[in-house]
Amino acid sequence: MSHSHTNSIESRELDKALDDTFPASDPPSMTTPIAATPSSQYVAQHAGGPLRIYRVVEADKAAQPFAPDRGGGRWTHPGTASVYAALSPAAALLEYLVHLEGRTPSGLLMAVAAIPAEAVLAEANEPSTWCARPYREEVRRVGDDWIRSRRSLGLRVPSAVCMDECNVLLNPEHPAFAALELMALRPLAIDERLRT
Repeated sequence: MSHSHTNSIESRELDKALDDTFPASDPPSMTTPIAATPSSQYVAQHAGGPLRIYRVVEADKAAQPFAPDRGGGRWTHPGTASVYAALSPAAALLEYLVHLEGRTPSGLLMAVAAIPAEAVLAEANEPSTWCARPYREEVRRVGDDWIRSRRSLGLRVPSAVCMDECNVLLNPEHPAFAALELMALRPLAIDERLRT
């Protein structure tokens, strides 16, 4: 038997072994962004249980890293209590940095919490001005109205900092907010090259 023929047989056997080990019906990759393609108005359930959300906080917020804030933002007017979080650690860091003025504080923390994926409503009808600055009244009304409605614990909204990322607005007036589960609170060091 020729060397090339032997290699061909070995290649086919290897292909079959790989097919048997990694069938096409394998579950989706855990690294696939879950927020990119919701199957309904709610964020699609994903392998691995609850949805993880992330938030960068300063040391003085360590006791309550997901405490409501009334300062307002892109999706809420000042005076409306809400919590802004992200669906990935990188997005949380970007959101923090884009709003940071002056020197980088010491003692930053990455807070990680878990919420049921079915408790997050996906905003499908955001105004065309949602990414404009200064923040638009019609966009802030979306968040204010959603918070007053108490329709869900979370509202998934697009990130203006990175178009392929999403943020989650949390409603402190929703009954499930009290059950928010803090999973981790880790020290966060920011590479100063990100600030230059």
